[in-house]
Amino acid sequence: MARWKQSWSEEDLNRLRELAGTKPIATIAKELGRTTGTVLAKAIEQKLPVIYRIERAAQ
Repeated sequence: MARWKQSWSEEDLNRLRELAGTKPIATIAKELGRTTGTVLAKAIEQKLPVIYRIERAAQ
């Protein structure tokens, strides 16, 4: 089963709670093996602090 179809385990939620607000969502997503959107949605749902940086192309 694809990772994005799996529900959040208690271990995943605990890890998200530990990392939220300390690292950008993209970094947390890589560590959890999930998409940025999924991690962002779960963090907002759990009312966790979010660091979300949009990388801009060099001009």
